[in-house]
Amino acid sequence: MKKLIILTVAATGVFSGAAAIAQDYHRDYRNDYRVAYYSRDRHDGLERQINHLNRMLDHVRSQLQRYHGDWRVRRDIQQISREADRVTHRYRSGDYNSGRLRHEVDRLHERLHSIEQRLQVRSREYYRWN
Repeated sequence: MKKLIILTVAATGVFSGAAAIAQDYHRDYRNDYRVAYYSRDRHDGLERQINHLNRMLDHVRSQLQRYHGDWRVRRDIQQISREADRVTHRYRSGDYNSGRLRHEVDRLHERLHSIEQRLQVRSREYYRWN
């Protein structure tokens, strides 16, 4: 009888702990998502994303030097660099649709991340996008 009670208490503790961890993870994920896309000033959030994109581009360029990418990767980075310059210029000039510009930033981020994967960069050296 004592063993059954101890086993029940232990099982309850394990399951409630797992649920609490899952809840914390879900809550953190939602908060991170909200911070990334919904700030008080939408333009400030967009500027932060554009600056983040430019820092990621610099980071991937340094990885290109370290991991010796081939000519295709170099060509892709040059193309992404030109597109990032256009995005930055459109934002600075005020001639943009914020939804489209956010989509463009996200697309360029994904392309840069795929280059990191093609270079076979160690996962701990990936640029953190948070």
